[in-house]
Amino acid sequence: MSRSTAGLRTLLDRIFADGIVEPAEREELTAYRSDLSTEDTVRVFREFVGSKWGEAVSDGVITSTERALLSRIVHELALQLMDLPHQARHALRDDFH
Repeated sequence: MSRSTAGLRTLLDRIFADGIVEPAEREELTAYRSDLSTEDTVRVFREFVGSKWGEAVSDGVITSTERALLSRIVHELALQLMDLPHQARHALRDDFH
């Protein structure tokens, strides 16, 4: 049974709703990654980060909590700096080693 990109997005929303990624959630994420094409997976990841970035900047201020969540998402999804929205690249560039 193939997993869908919509299912992946739902999973991402659920995983990062509380900011804690549980081992079972990591396993589920790994299963999606193996079932979907790399292109589809990266597209969904980018859209998700873009959405979270939009939420973070909607009030004009990025709090330390929002920044920590964005950084956690980026690292957990193994994204590269170029995968982030342009403004997020600047704001989070120090989080990349």
